[in-house]
Amino acid sequence: MKTADKTINVLTGKKKQLIRDTIMEAAEELFSMHGYHNTQVMDIVKSVGMSAGTFYNYFKDKRDLFGQITSRNLEELRFRIRKLREPVNIWDHGDRVDKLNQSYGAYFDYVTSHRQQFLMVLRGSFGVDEEMDSTIWEHYSNLAQDLAEDIQNWLDMGVIEGVHPITMAYAVVGMTMHLGHSFLMEEKFTREEAIETLTTMSHLMFESHMTQAGRKALEEMQKNNAEVPE
Repeated sequence: MKTADKTINVLTGKKKQLIRDTIMEAAEELFSMHGYHNTQVMDIVKSVGMSAGTFYNYFKDKRDLFGQITSRNLEELRFRIRKLREPVNIWDHGDRVDKLNQSYGAYFDYVTSHRQQFLMVLRGSFGVDEEMDSTIWEHYSNLAQDLAEDIQNWLDMGVIEGVHPITMAYAVVGMTMHLGHSFLMEEKFTREEAIETLTTMSHLMFESHMTQAGRKALEEMQKNNAEVPE
């Protein structure tokens, strides 16, 4: 293939990606404002100034578009949380609390920025259909699986004991999702209060399962911090 042809292909690919991204960004805003069921394809194409034919060159239908947006956002959330927890000094009380706080903060960033997506995940029968509900739930299961792997690592390191990794992971994810739902629907507490509560509860659960070695490390860390002059 000639250099000119390669350049044209690259530019064509970039143009297609730009159009796809433009459609997805516009659709996400409309979904967030009006909900999935009250947003139609024509609403989306009008907002970006393109024809319906162009839309269908990139997406099969509204359901396909919504599914791709949701999968992208949940994958980005998973990646962000995983990166926030790496590395974590599990023996260090302060680092554990900081990583928990950042992780829950990332989750609530998602909840507030993607309200309709989040609510549809929790409301099952109000979602798009059973297949999509299952697909979206799989992303949440992946979040739990990541946490379960961390818990298993802490067990193997001898930091904690007496806990079933996957059960604990799903309990934490479920607790977080329920608090996110209450935050959006009832507004009885702030985002900061929710994050602080989740961080505190998670850390208390962690410390309740610490081994003797883990507790000794915590005591040493607290002692060293107390000896540092202000």
